[in-house]
Amino acid sequence: MGIRGQLTLLIPGLVAVGMVSLAFLAAEQQRRDEQFEMRRRNQQVLESIGVTAAVYVAQNDMSGLDTLIAHVFESTRGGELEQLTVVDDQGRVLADSIPERFNQLEQDPFAKAAIGADEAVWLREENKLRIGVPARSGLRWATVIARYSLDQVNAQVERTRAQWLGFALALFAVIATILYLGIDRLVVRPISALQAAVRKMGEGSLNTRAPQLKGREMGELAQMMNKMAGSLQAERDNLEKAVADRTRELQEANSRLERLAVTDGLTGVYNHRRFQEGLAAELLRSARTTRPCSVLMVDVDLFKKVNDAMGHPAGDELLRRLAQVLNTALRATDLLARYGGEEFAALLPETSKTVAGQVAERMRSAVETELNDDSRWTQKITISIGVATFPDDGKSGETVLEAADQALYVAKRQGRNRVVISRAAA
Repeated sequence: MGIRGQLTLLIPGLVAVGMVSLAFLAAEQQRRDEQFEMRRRNQQVLESIGVTAAVYVAQNDMSGLDTLIAHVFESTRGGELEQLTVVDDQGRVLADSIPERFNQLEQDPFAKAAIGADEAVWLREENKLRIGVPARSGLRWATVIARYSLDQVNAQVERTRAQWLGFALALFAVIATILYLGIDRLVVRPISALQAAVRKMGEGSLNTRAPQLKGREMGELAQMMNKMAGSLQAERDNLEKAVADRTRELQEANSRLERLAVTDGLTGVYNHRRFQEGLAAELLRSARTTRPCSVLMVDVDLFKKVNDAMGHPAGDELLRRLAQVLNTALRATDLLARYGGEEFAALLPETSKTVAGQVAERMRSAVETELNDDSRWTQKITISIGVATFPDDGKSGETVLEAADQALYVAKRQGRNRVVISRAAA
């Protein structure tokens, strides 16, 4: 075989080997990138689902939780999602998209790891991807665990690999034909330029463009490569923008949902559910640190007369102003919530009964002074307050609240506009 035949086989052969190597490298890199993007995308979706799931678990609404899981699973049927499960901190299944597999995650090592982790965790098992994220709404209420199939990702990688291999074979034929005809100047140098451009594109530099080449075939090939690179670059830019926009929307939606879930819409202070969560957490901390925690139950005296005389809009305005005055009498670490109707509750961490009584008196006095400094209301605005302390007045949130409520009733019976401290500690 002559030198021309040897060059025809050797040089295109080397180019083809290089292209095949790039094909495998690019395919494996694509596999990693696709799996990473799939994990990141689905983790964000699970975190969003976890917020809603946490609300259902916090409200002990297992029916709503089942409906949520079923809806999410059905909406993704035929896609990557194979199983979606919500488990509590003991590994017990609260809801599962595959009912017949209930309670099969209790001894699952990955489920245990997900339950024990404060952040999202993931695990790739052969052709499956598992992701676990905490379900939080203020507190962590459960863990959402999902299993995804990697079949689509792997199929896409195999298609890409085949495309690269096909492209390498075509390039081999073109180069071999031109070299055999002895057009070294028109082939060898352009191929070197094309190789350099393809290599950079394969490394991710999609803004690389092949130079203008002499000869129709090489010129068209360069144009096709440049068009492909331009399309890939535009697609990547659009994808990055879409991901960024979606991420921002999810973050904003989660923030709004968290605020709505814990805030009273009329007064702007915390709602009843947030107060119960804070009370449970503070009682646990008080039990651990052996420091007291106090609760104030606040009620507007003769509030119904304000509504009857001035209308509900005036009553609503009174509640808003009252919430502002009560808040100014509390510390930054205290928690004020609208407990229901015209009744408010305040949680005072690490506060003794004596100090809590002083805070309550300060609140009562502030209301009497600041809400009666004009003649807006048809009656004098006052409040009655009941004070109770953990652990003096009970060993649970229910008993402490009951003690504070009883003290509030005593204040009402004694003539209103006063603070009464629970006598359980006496």
